[in-house]
Amino acid sequence: MRAQFSGRPVRTPGLNPFLPFGTYVPDGEPKVFGNRLYLYGSFDLFNGGYCSGCYRAFSAPLSDLTAWTDHGVSFSAENVPWSDAVLYAPDALFYHGRYYLFFCLSDGTEGVAESDSPAGPFTNARQITLNGSPVFGIDPSVLESGGRVYYTWGQFHLNVAELGADLCTLKPETLHTDVLSNAPGREGFHEGSSLRRLGDRYCLIYASEYTPEAPNSGARPTKLDYAVSDSPYGPYERRGTVIDNEGCDPASWNNHGSVIRVGESWFVFYHASSNNSAFSRRARVERLAVDPAAGTIERAFPTTNGFVKTLLPEHIVSPVNACRFFGGAYVTQTPDGRFPCVGLRTGAGFVFSPAVFRGGAYTLSLRYRAACGMRILVFLGETNVCGAALPGSAQDAVCSLRFTAPEGPAALRLEIAAAEGPGCEIDLLRIGRAADA
Repeated sequence: MRAQFSGRPVRTPGLNPFLPFGTYVPDGEPKVFGNRLYLYGSFDLFNGGYCSGCYRAFSAPLSDLTAWTDHGVSFSAENVPWSDAVLYAPDALFYHGRYYLFFCLSDGTEGVAESDSPAGPFTNARQITLNGSPVFGIDPSVLESGGRVYYTWGQFHLNVAELGADLCTLKPETLHTDVLSNAPGREGFHEGSSLRRLGDRYCLIYASEYTPEAPNSGARPTKLDYAVSDSPYGPYERRGTVIDNEGCDPASWNNHGSVIRVGESWFVFYHASSNNSAFSRRARVERLAVDPAAGTIERAFPTTNGFVKTLLPEHIVSPVNACRFFGGAYVTQTPDGRFPCVGLRTGAGFVFSPAVFRGGAYTLSLRYRAACGMRILVFLGETNVCGAALPGSAQDAVCSLRFTAPEGPAALRLEIAAAEGPGCEIDLLRIGRAADA
């Protein structure tokens, strides 16, 4: 049963979460500039609260969305002259030959900075104002359409207005309030608006607390919903849910992201928390089925795949790649740079998206630590294909199991059938064809 890993398995590029495991980027706004896709988001610190004092810019070539580059710090709260608060969710815009970063802070103020590069650094920070006074709210979004620049912001009640040519002054005559709301009978708007075009319509993606039952609000805002309108100011019709991150962590609380078309493919960018908390949020992505002419988006679900169209069992190397955790299991980060799944007690485990097996005999190797003995079961779909008793080990130990897989896609599930106590964790996996297969 025991074996040795020959080296440390590396992260499979493109799988969820698609950035390095120790990089926590929530609130992602994807934008295409030139021949690259850029991601602008907040920046969480592991085991911290919401966001931090800086943003980092990330991009990938449109020809290979698995090859992401970290461009480093693009903007810092130290460059905000009117506040020393934490930086919340941003957005970005290319306008008249310059790149603009729109940001908000935990004190409710909002601003814009500029750069000659989409990766920054962004400088010359200025406050967003309305009628000569600072705007207060969170989560700005910006869209240029028909020669006008529209700006959205707010929590619980969404505001929309047009920006002037200086991109920091809102035109008061264009202000529309309560465009979306969490009031009874409304759209369940929580926060995190993102204004986009969907064919000939305007589309708002937003973190939603919508419930089908009255008062149509009050749920955990783990969903991204969407609403469409013929005008940026509304009225908007809520049409459904794009993605829900519930199940990605036991304590999942919010969501924030947007949709984008790259070539002939549509994607939704979103985030999911970790560490059994509402924080330490990682960027994730899913493919979407979108009908721009009809103004509809088919609901997606969290997957292991991310940008990878066909998931192979050999791609799966870490519990961090799981698309669902259950029974109290969750992934964390350790001081020595590991990312184990912990909380593994009886009935707990994690699931990966269906991987395409070629049929025949496979081996699954797990690296684990356990303060006590435990029994683990391995499922393909609903079929239990193998299991093993793992003795307690305070140091890294490896268990190798053998199973037979039918040809075709099957979801791999690992579940603890019995644990003699708490303190079990798994941090690495390796799946391959058996030597005699």
